[in-house]
Formats: sequence, structure tokens, C-alpha cells
Amino acid sequence: GEVRLRLRADAGCLAVDVEDAGPGVPTELRERVFEPFFTTRREGHGLGLAVVRQIARAHGGGVRVAEAAGGGARFTLLLPTEAPA
Repeated sequence: GEVRLRLRADAGCLAVDVEDAGPGVPTELRERVFEPFFTTRREGHGLGLAVVRQIARAHGGGVRVAEAAGGGARFTLLLPTEAPA
């Protein structure tokens, strides 16, 4: 499959969008995918996105998930461009 990356400035943050054309993340699971040990797959441990969110928050940012244009999932990593006061 194809994965698309896009970097952009977004209201004082650097935004990194990662999109794919897969099945996407159902609306009811979009918050749960960031919980430690949550997974819908047979393999893996469900830690990846939890670690991403923890690191982003430690740097004053965050991560969110939405439906990508044309289907699939879009994860957006937001990191502030200036250090917190």
C-alpha cells in the first residue's frame, strides 16, 4: 500500500500528517487506539501509538487520528515550534 507524509505549519505547531489508503480507524475506536496495549491486530502489543502520544505530550504537542481524504486513516503529529513558557 501507499503511505503519504505531509509537513505543514499549523497555528504555532509543526504538523506531520501520515496517511494511508487502508481500511481506516472506525470512529468508535479513534481514542482507544492511543491506549496502551489496545490493538485490533493478531500480532503486536498495542504500544506504538501510546508511545507516540506520550512523547508528543512530553514536548507540548499531541497526536490525533481522522479519516484521510479518499478513505484510509490520517494520523497528525503536532509539535510546537516554540518552547512552552
